[in-house]
Amino acid sequence: MLPLLVSNGSFFFAQTITDFTVFDEANSLLPNNTIRCLLVDHDNILWIGTDHGLAKLDQGVWEIYNTTNSGLTDDYVRALEVDSLNHLWVGTTLSGIFKFDGVNWENYTTSNSGLQDNFIRTIKVDQLGNKWIGTVEGFSCFNQSGWTTWTISNAGILSNNITSFAIDENQQKYIGTINGGLIYMEPTNVLQVYTLLNAGVPDNSVISIQLDATNKPWFASTAQGLFTDVGNQTWLSLNVANSALPSNSLTAFEIDRDQNFIIGTHQNGVVIRTHDALWSNFTVNNSELPENHILSITKDSNDIIWIGTYSKGLVRMEQGETGIDEVIHEALNVFPNPVQSNQQIYFSKLLNCDLLEIKDLTGKKVFLDETNWTNQSYHLPDLISGTYHVRILADSEQYIFRLNVFGAY
Repeated sequence: MLPLLVSNGSFFFAQTITDFTVFDEANSLLPNNTIRCLLVDHDNILWIGTDHGLAKLDQGVWEIYNTTNSGLTDDYVRALEVDSLNHLWVGTTLSGIFKFDGVNWENYTTSNSGLQDNFIRTIKVDQLGNKWIGTVEGFSCFNQSGWTTWTISNAGILSNNITSFAIDENQQKYIGTINGGLIYMEPTNVLQVYTLLNAGVPDNSVISIQLDATNKPWFASTAQGLFTDVGNQTWLSLNVANSALPSNSLTAFEIDRDQNFIIGTHQNGVVIRTHDALWSNFTVNNSELPENHILSITKDSNDIIWIGTYSKGLVRMEQGETGIDEVIHEALNVFPNPVQSNQQIYFSKLLNCDLLEIKDLTGKKVFLDETNWTNQSYHLPDLISGTYHVRILADSEQYIFRLNVFGAY
């Protein structure tokens, strides 16, 4: 529900409708229900990496690539990237990297390239066309000059298990690891390693790095939620203690073109934090999401969110607005806001209340109290972390306000 205040004291509410479509082995050609990675290419075609091959979904038409019908020699797909020519780069667990130009397949492994290991965790193509490849035994850069590789033994990094890259417009690189902190690489390839011990990094394990519109890096961690470097290695965190994030154990992360955060969690489904800090949490319990364990997330050019789950297939999530309603708004200050779930909120005036209704941002009613009460406060029920709209009827007047709730799992 997105409110707009107009001059006559009315609120217009646009009902946000969220539609889910689930694709799995039973109802589609999807080769496996475990979706490890997702990529939207330059033609808005969705590529899907699974534990049983690669899938292509183009305007509803499926095409499957595996060891029986393509140049792939390993069906376990873990990383996807596309270059400026729209050629696909596919990382696998056993057979290194495959380049696919739509017709031909080219394979890079430890035996014919500078790769340190054939288990590929992440691939990133920078603005200069360099391919940055993260493996479980270090990371490499591949370009026309050949291969350059960084490992514990030759570069002083603290972990060879590389999970993610982010590269800004100035060729500053941010590299995530498991248990090795963050690696910052300057355009001159000078490395700095920042950890919990030497720089106060909130978590030494990061699974995804995204750059916002100001080129500020945001890090999704395995145990400490989201955090960012606001300058000189000063860290700002968003976690269950200080935000509506329902879990600190994150698994996937994307910042879209509107600067909305789309976050996958280990056990708490999908979280969306809008650019104006509205939170919503979609789970098995409050939506048609089939599973709360998320492995991958991306968003296409039509603003459709694609979600890869651990065992329940691929989810297409589309949000739109419908049903414009006008309601009368009277002045009412509410505090604290944000508020902890299952805690007291206080009002600026005494209310003789006939109804209190709480809806989430999907428009779903999550709580209704029609018990008459007179008070200047109200004890909230247990609510999942997120942003809600609360409607109160009191003495024939209607009050509607936005309430941010955090801290509940």
